[in-house]
Amino acid sequence: PEAMNRVSMIGNDLKLDSGVGTCGKEGQSVPVGVGMPTVRMDGLTVGGTA
Repeated sequence: PEAMNRVSMIGNDLKLDSGVGTCGKEGQSVPVGVGMPTVRMDGLTVGGTA
């Protein structure tokens, strides 16, 4: 949740993963996909420490 509050810019370059996965329960499944545009997050440390 904290990372979402740090989004300062969103690109116009949405890309979807070409693979198809499935999500399901109790013997039922549905095809799912994932994708997102480039995002800029201010003040976020990725790996290591600040």
